[in-house]
Amino acid sequence: MTEGRHCQVHLLDDRRLELLVQPKLLARELLDLVASHFNLKEKEYFGITFIDDTGQQNWLQLDHRVLDHDLPKKPGPTILHFAVRFYIESISFLKDKTTVELFFLNAKACVHKGQIEVESETIFKLAAFILQEAKGDYTSDENARKDLKTLPAFPTKTLQEHPSLAY
Repeated sequence: MTEGRHCQVHLLDDRRLELLVQPKLLARELLDLVASHFNLKEKEYFGITFIDDTGQQNWLQLDHRVLDHDLPKKPGPTILHFAVRFYIESISFLKDKTTVELFFLNAKACVHKGQIEVESETIFKLAAFILQEAKGDYTSDENARKDLKTLPAFPTKTLQEHPSLAY
């Protein structure tokens, strides 16, 4: 039997990394490996999370071995998530465009999953930014409606409050 544990790291751009994590691998080394897939220079803002057996989100402690954490015991690969761990006062403090893009993807995912509560009016503005980022400048109402149906722009709560968005 191979030593180590199969893990799947979910990245902010929806890619997945399949890894066999060796017993001596430190969380810092795993973060370095994941960051290298983005050529990320400002790693200090990011971390790796997992959901434990009680459903709580936990951050890997960088100075601990990955497998020393209380990872879920269920069969199959262990699911880890690369995410923003430390937020900043203003995005203007970020030096690298890759970091800015990853902050955007993280915020988009948090809003979509309902982890960040936002008023409906703001959600619609954010959806417009998401639409422009994904599809470019506005061309027509018809295209905008079609594209919004396929993009993760609205959290479930907003779709429930405004049922006409689901059509």
